[in-house]
Amino acid sequence: MNMSSQSTEDNEKKTSKPQLPDNWDRCHAYNDRKRRYCRQMPAPNQIYCGNHLHLVEEDCDRKRSCDDVESFDAVKTSNKKKRIPCPIDPSHLIFESALAKHVLVCPAAKEREETCSREYYLEGTNTGGFGDLGDDDENNDVGGEGITDLDRAKQLAMSVLRVFSSVFPSSVARVKTQNKGHSSHDDLSDDDLKYITEDDIYNALPEFDLSSAEEGIAKDIAKHQIKTGGPRHLHQLQSILGHARQNGLIAAVDDEREGENVVIEMGAGRGMLGLVIASAIGAAQTKNSSSNVKLYLVERSGTRGKAETKIRTAAGDALKNNDDCLRLDRVEVSRIKCDLAHVHTSAALPFLTKKSEKSRSIVVAKHLCGAGTDLALKSLRDVSVYGCVMATCCHGLCTWKDYVGRGCFLELFRGVGGLSTLFERDFDQLKRWTSASVLEDSGNANASATTTDVAVTDAHNNGDTDNVKGKSQNIFLVVNELGLACGGKGLGRACQRLIDYGRIEYIKRHLFHTTATSSAEHDCIAAKVSLCHYCSSDVTPQNALIIAKRG
Repeated sequence: MNMSSQSTEDNEKKTSKPQLPDNWDRCHAYNDRKRRYCRQMPAPNQIYCGNHLHLVEEDCDRKRSCDDVESFDAVKTSNKKKRIPCPIDPSHLIFESALAKHVLVCPAAKEREETCSREYYLEGTNTGGFGDLGDDDENNDVGGEGITDLDRAKQLAMSVLRVFSSVFPSSVARVKTQNKGHSSHDDLSDDDLKYITEDDIYNALPEFDLSSAEEGIAKDIAKHQIKTGGPRHLHQLQSILGHARQNGLIAAVDDEREGENVVIEMGAGRGMLGLVIASAIGAAQTKNSSSNVKLYLVERSGTRGKAETKIRTAAGDALKNNDDCLRLDRVEVSRIKCDLAHVHTSAALPFLTKKSEKSRSIVVAKHLCGAGTDLALKSLRDVSVYGCVMATCCHGLCTWKDYVGRGCFLELFRGVGGLSTLFERDFDQLKRWTSASVLEDSGNANASATTTDVAVTDAHNNGDTDNVKGKSQNIFLVVNELGLACGGKGLGRACQRLIDYGRIEYIKRHLFHTTATSSAEHDCIAAKVSLCHYCSSDVTPQNALIIAKRG
């Protein structure tokens, strides 16, 4: 048996639907991805649970071509109870027959109405990104007359390497050493850039894992029964906390600055990162300090196991130790329940509009997906914060219209990148390529295309792969055509870092920018903004951290 036939058999085994287990009394829907049957209880007189009743109609259609349909008569009657996504909140299903009634009483509608009535709600205030939208996609060829999709993809790939080697010069240090005649980036040819490896791209960013410096918080996290999500998430929390402390965003024990310490977590979810950092600041305050740390959690949806519960529990805990690494009893929490796209930060937190040298307000975020990071950064444009620490994630969910680094992107790709035009669809292609950073390279471009689509669907569940126009845009095919040493994984990571680079330039130029009257003064007040790996890629492949501190 050859390898191809064996692979075909393996795929058939994975996709084949097994027989129902003996005495199975649960839902009959089979989950191909999990390779098991649904374990929910079926609806009354049905073989499917409420979430899978839509399969009844598919069963009926399939059985209409068979002679034995009488046994499905009872199943057919359930078509009257077909479920559809709620038009107001698609996260839950409703009976189609009850649609008109449901929209009048839907809890999501009431919740949205309540959110829209709040003083800090301003529709779309943080959308739109920053910078020019680039070249018009309409009535324009991809890259000029006679240029195919594959040709354009190859142009973009080489442009990515040119820009990356320009903004991260250490990525080409090895190539320059091997080609001793080259003394500057401008001297590097496309053939030279093709020798950049995946390791060169990864090591272009320094890796500072500071989790070991914060190992003491593990005991306090266990003491307060804080659910961090497992050892890997705890590792990331420790390192992010270590970076915040190392960069002076957490007051030292003997620091007697006036003013309140404020922590704002964007896209907070349960708020565990904000809780840990605020509690660490509370522990770092002087014993005589009477002010508590203010923690604000910005999140659009409700969730269980929230930070508020832990803080309430700690407030009544009689066992308080001044030597603890985390002091939850010194934290006051408030939750701003609103989508980041609509949060008017200056109205939600008016004290941030008052610029003060003694302000200790910091913004934190951990794996704020895709455009969420851009929305969070733009929400800070009218306020003054002391610093921010953001771990980026899911670059495949970014959008050109909401990206705050558009100006930087256009400047780089039209300049050192060598492109005469840059369209929105070019950015869309680059963001799809970022998913390859978590895949293994394959010599088979067609197989890799399938793998990429599955990875994007599983990781983001956003249907973004529907926009892929054939295999000409597949990153592995492009890499093979060009003969790039970095592979698809390296090129995908380069795309990730360039998206993040646009964000740190936005912070430098527009959020933490201060006008200086002299060069000497500029050196004193310049903001400190950096990008690094805060942990190993073995802990999480999304391991980039943006750190900014006002000068």
